Amino acid sequence: MVAALMLDDGDRATIHRMFGRRMPVRVCERVDALRSMLAATDIRLVVTELRDRVGASVIPVLADVVARAESPVVVTRVSLSDAAADDVMQLAAARVPARVSLRGVAPLGDALTAALGGGREPRADLVILERIGSLVPRAVRAFLVLCAVAPSPRLHVGQAATLLRMTPRTIESRLAQAALPPAYRIIGWCVALHAAWQLDVLGRRPKQVAANLGFQSAAAAANLLARYCDASPTSLRVHGGFQAQLERFAGLVQSNFRAE
Repeated sequence: MVAALMLDDGDRATIHRMFGRRMPVRVCERVDALRSMLAATDIRLVVTELRDRVGASVIPVLADVVARAESPVVVTRVSLSDAAADDVMQLAAARVPARVSLRGVAPLGDALTAALGGGREPRADLVILERIGSLVPRAVRAFLVLCAVAPSPRLHVGQAATLLRMTPRTIESRLAQAALPPAYRIIGWCVALHAAWQLDVLGRRPKQVAANLGFQSAAAAANLLARYCDASPTSLRVHGGFQAQLERFAGLVQSNFRAE
């Protein structure tokens, strides 16, 4: 069964279209109703926003369900806003192994297909946000969520600004006010960290990592890793390579951070 707490009509339609003929789909708008659904033992997939119709957080329910011996795959649907970014940071802190889908950035169907295809594969985005999120002021957390959840070597500050409904100057100004690196460096670091995660934690080969992240070639991916991580793809396949680079990025952010 698919259990969903979804407020958006388009996302509801996507869930029914993808799963309605294959398995039962139950949709609700309140946390208490979702909790009741999840009491069933045949839940294969949970698709949810992080706040219900009255604004109650869904995260405690998700934390409970993933603690089960046989927990379902979890996909969360999130908008790009300051308030939503706060919720994503809380999700990361709770260490809920969820796949995050950003509304307006990628179709929900992409995340649902990926979740059922490899739903148990650990992901880097929430790990990055758990470590880095508390080090940046609230004004730039939505930008950080975008960079961490949807990493791409083709993402540029103009595109990020459009997705966040602000100007590139606003993003750069907010980063500068917090004495944080410029936007292009945060974008690049997040791509590099995802590459390091796939190389180290998932054991992917460099060519596969380059293709997964949308690089034009393995050489382009290697150049980015050399620039940000001062490391080669081969060296990052050694256990601990990702964590070492995450700490380097955290040190860069923390050394520049000024409290709001």
